[in-house]
Amino acid sequence: MPRKVNVISTCFNEELIQGSTQEDNLQRAMNMLDAFSELKPDLICFPEVFLVTGGDHHHETPEELTQQTYHALSKQAERLNSYIIASVHEWIGGNKYVAAWLFDRGGKMAGRYLKYYPTDGEMKLDGITPGTEIPVFETDFGKVGIAICFDIGYPDLWHSLKSKGAELVVWLSAYDGGFPLEAHAWLNSYYVVSSVRTNHSKIIDKTGKVLASTSKWGGWTARTIDLEKQIFHIDNQYDRLLEIQRRLGSKVTIESFSQENIFTIESNDQEWPLTRIQELFKLETYKEYHMRSENVQQSKR
Repeated sequence: MPRKVNVISTCFNEELIQGSTQEDNLQRAMNMLDAFSELKPDLICFPEVFLVTGGDHHHETPEELTQQTYHALSKQAERLNSYIIASVHEWIGGNKYVAAWLFDRGGKMAGRYLKYYPTDGEMKLDGITPGTEIPVFETDFGKVGIAICFDIGYPDLWHSLKSKGAELVVWLSAYDGGFPLEAHAWLNSYYVVSSVRTNHSKIIDKTGKVLASTSKWGGWTARTIDLEKQIFHIDNQYDRLLEIQRRLGSKVTIESFSQENIFTIESNDQEWPLTRIQELFKLETYKEYHMRSENVQQSKR
């Protein structure tokens, strides 16, 4: 069945909030969440250590404020009936980490990710301890992975998330990230949602295409994505697209990419899951086509 997920990502436009306190930044997040009610979000994302003041990456957060932030986000997740992912500095067992919290729709902690690849400066100057696990979290709409900032530079982490079943990866950061995020999305065939302290938080399709982005003046962006959307190679099947469109009309969304020789199909009707469409029109996914080709290659070697 189609799995439509309403995603909201935020940015904190650091250059616009110079001089704001951590309490100001928490209130800013609360003001955003108050404005999102009518959007019926399934997932809302906030940046890496979003409480820190503009430009001050090494500011300590009092334990009382960390707890206040936890409870505030928990209450908002329950009120909005939405998952929320947000990052803070957190002390655990005497060590300081860059943590990402995942709250479920009831406001309970559904998971915690500790930044696996902190920078040299974070470890030496800020006392950050690296995490030891790369988990994937179960939600009621699918499997979600989390990465934080410098994790962007380690393809093994992104591949590990894929191998563990991630269908969407949320990347929380202090900077925009740019093209590598699109590459990770394409190479692993999952959605990537970034949330940054700069200007351009993005919702990126599994094809690597940027579907939506925040801007310097707009601190949030929203988009509905479908985790069931499939990628297909054009070989031997591009001539079926017009027939699919004729038969199913608005029940499907078809997008073709001529430079990459691929197309995607997304179902808009519960009665027409992708499996039914694939069976009826004898479609082979991009992955299936490659696997079939590899089997023939091996038999010829």
